[in-house]
Amino acid sequence: MRAGAPRGGGEPGGGVHPGAGPMSSRERNEWDRRHAGKEVGAPEPFFLAMLALLRPGLALDVAAGRGRHALAMARAGFRVVAADFSRVGLATLRGAAAGAGISTIWPVVADFANFPFRAESFDSAVNINFLDRNVFPELIRSLRVGGVLLVDTFLIDQAEIGHLRNPQFLLGHYELRGLLAEMELLRYCERLEVYPDGSRAWRAGAVARRRA
Repeated sequence: MRAGAPRGGGEPGGGVHPGAGPMSSRERNEWDRRHAGKEVGAPEPFFLAMLALLRPGLALDVAAGRGRHALAMARAGFRVVAADFSRVGLATLRGAAAGAGISTIWPVVADFANFPFRAESFDSAVNINFLDRNVFPELIRSLRVGGVLLVDTFLIDQAEIGHLRNPQFLLGHYELRGLLAEMELLRYCERLEVYPDGSRAWRAGAVARRRA
């Protein structure tokens, strides 16, 4: 289905979804295994701090996983397309949404290497712990004029303190600003996030608005 047409591990804060080319069966199975038997989990602190900056309406949650951010957006009044390539993760989201009486989330099984973004479909989009630099132009194009994109993922410094070391999945310093250069930047930060359990993660976060 086309995004915008809804129908009825490892590192602190959750693992990073690989973002280089189509997912293999082995990779899908690995992500299904990571999601199996786990609760939805808590949203990222940066997401919670920036949620009020998102534009109300229809939102896209990129690489939604078990739906921690999709559920938070739905509770805040958004309608949400939650896209991920793990059927197990999305099944957890469906169960959590049903248990909470939420009917405004549409889970979509999707591989972002060939995801059919539709132009000017969404009021907001959230991209957390998924880094495919090639996706950004299409993701921005999928926003309506004035639509808002929130991005939050790991910095290159994470290689020094975590298991994630492949620079393909790590942002360089200020790289995210460049990826969003065509947008109006509302917020940007690079920081060492310290979680309640004591774990730490170097992260870059941004909120940007699509220009006319």
